[in-house]
Amino acid sequence: MILARHAEATFWAGRLLERAEHTTRMLDIATRDSMHFPASPVQPEWQRLLDVMGVGQTFDGLGLVPDGASVAQFLMLDEANEGSVGRSISQLRENIRTVRDRVPVELWEEANRLLMTLREVEGKLPPEPFELYSTIRRRCHALSGIVSEAMPRDEAFTFLVLGRMIERAIICSRTIRFLVLHPGHTLDEGSILRTVSSLQAYRRRARQGGDAYTLGAFLLQADDVPRTVLSCLRRADGRIQRLIQTTSNGLAPAAMVSGRLRSHLEYSNAEQELRNNAWALLDRVEGELVALTAAIADYAFDPAQIPDMHSQFVRPGQATQPNRSGGGR
Repeated sequence: MILARHAEATFWAGRLLERAEHTTRMLDIATRDSMHFPASPVQPEWQRLLDVMGVGQTFDGLGLVPDGASVAQFLMLDEANEGSVGRSISQLRENIRTVRDRVPVELWEEANRLLMTLREVEGKLPPEPFELYSTIRRRCHALSGIVSEAMPRDEAFTFLVLGRMIERAIICSRTIRFLVLHPGHTLDEGSILRTVSSLQAYRRRARQGGDAYTLGAFLLQADDVPRTVLSCLRRADGRIQRLIQTTSNGLAPAAMVSGRLRSHLEYSNAEQELRNNAWALLDRVEGELVALTAAIADYAFDPAQIPDMHSQFVRPGQATQPNRSGGGR
């Protein structure tokens, strides 16, 4: 058995780890691509990056100019951005601290190293941040490796994996939403695929190329690529079923939600659905992910800690607050 506060802490540790690594990867790719941007005081490509991340309105509200330096500072270290890498890593380390008797000591040590890496820059990104981005990503990968290779397959592991898979699925869904619903964007589709670590897999699968809908369907339904929505759901569903078998049937509602969405993606023609009504399909996907998080929270998390969950989860660019669970779009 696992205490409710420990289940919540490990779940959010998984989500925050995934969020920090993804945001850093997005910035690393965008910063390298920006070397080819035309010289201009305002570069629309950076605004589009903010839109992909879902924080465009928050950034605009600060009155900042969307250039490379201000966008990178905002996404990495700005305290006004609750989804920034700095905030995510700080909360990640705190969550791991609260469950350090249930996780490998190496995980706690690596989380401290990750936080110290950010503190060394003293709140200001260096002019050439590539080494910092690379270091943060390597440390996030180290944490993922420790989870994979050193954690017992117990309840703490299950909730950490559930957090990671839900966060990853939300990130992928938001990427698809931007890709298919903003046809006039100038972001390179190869760069977008690299942000979800799927460029080579897509090129092997779709040798003749394809449009945004083909790419979106791939990111929804490819079952052999770790960061697609279907792949995330299968991993999450596997951990939920294992927990039901070894503990109780309290997660049956979560299994129902996960299985419902997974079955739809397995047997539907996602590309045709995207062409017909992308809004409806992506709203359904993200709505089911919200429902899945709510079902997990209703069973496993301490109701007294719900305010803390609300403060931890402010999805970049989203004003909508979850009704209980911290899940959101």
